[in-house]
Amino acid sequence: MKKKLLSAFVVGTICFSSFLPLTQASCTLIGATGSATVDKSAYMASTSDNPYIEGPRKPVLVTIPDNGYKYVSTPCFVKEKDGSFTNVGADRGMNETGFSWTRSWVVPNEVEDINKTDAVKWFEKLASTVSSVDEAINFVETTPKGIGCQGNYIFSDAKGNVAIVEVGFKTVTVAQKWNNNDNGYGARANRYETNSMKKIDISDKESAIYYNSSEYRYNEAMKLLKADDGKISPDILKQIVSNRNMNADDSKPHSDSISNHGSISGTVSAEVYDPSHKIFWYTYGWPDGNVENASEKQYGANVNSWGTWIPFDLNKLNEPGFYTDWNGNITPLGVKYLSSLLNK
Repeated sequence: MKKKLLSAFVVGTICFSSFLPLTQASCTLIGATGSATVDKSAYMASTSDNPYIEGPRKPVLVTIPDNGYKYVSTPCFVKEKDGSFTNVGADRGMNETGFSWTRSWVVPNEVEDINKTDAVKWFEKLASTVSSVDEAINFVETTPKGIGCQGNYIFSDAKGNVAIVEVGFKTVTVAQKWNNNDNGYGARANRYETNSMKKIDISDKESAIYYNSSEYRYNEAMKLLKADDGKISPDILKQIVSNRNMNADDSKPHSDSISNHGSISGTVSAEVYDPSHKIFWYTYGWPDGNVENASEKQYGANVNSWGTWIPFDLNKLNEPGFYTDWNGNITPLGVKYLSSLLNK
């Protein structure tokens, strides 16, 4: 598989800035641990659903800070009209301790914190300083939040802990929290699910196309998790996030499907997290890999969908930089990394 990737992709580059626009996105999140999984370890998965043309799209970046944990993440880059790219924050990833995070967009009827932290720096701090689910919960509760920090989160760590946390600009609700002695699994899409947070959720007005597909995506994810209770593994989670509803109306801007082929916005990449082994799995474009009849004019770089997964192993990621680019190409650093896997 890796040899095929090395020969199939054209090397690319990416540039970025730290300006933060108001960018809405859609995602489906999944987490499981304890007796729900095949080995009682914690696992997570997520789709990254965004507009095809302007994005954001999410290349794979390895960061090695001077002070803090090494981490692999997929920062959100929006493509501007002049062809430049704007970084709006790395809202999914894993650090060298195994701590993992992922987020979906929800709009709360709350005012941003006056002392808010820029979303790019907010996620950099989360990634480089947090090593457990409990620390992550404390982080989102105490770190001032603005646009890009709010939404649904799933956190997991190497000790088998998983939490679903619904985050507003002011209000934070820990919806569910499990350890590896529990039978824990859950999902989120682009709406709050707890009664307390539903009261402040205005996504149906401010982010309607993603809110409207949340009913299907949340329920379908929960149904698939229930069907695999006791067997959930990285391979099972890859199957779940690759699940395409063939009865969905793909003429809708964002359709009723986990692997989403909506007409304007859909799945542009997906992730599976294995915290105990410190492996971050990534695939570009539609995870089901079906690009039949997909035009670049409508679907942009999703015509480059991989249909396969690459393991980014934090035990072996020793050089900082981009390993993939905005269009799904493998960069020179990514080629070097994949070559090292093939040679062992």
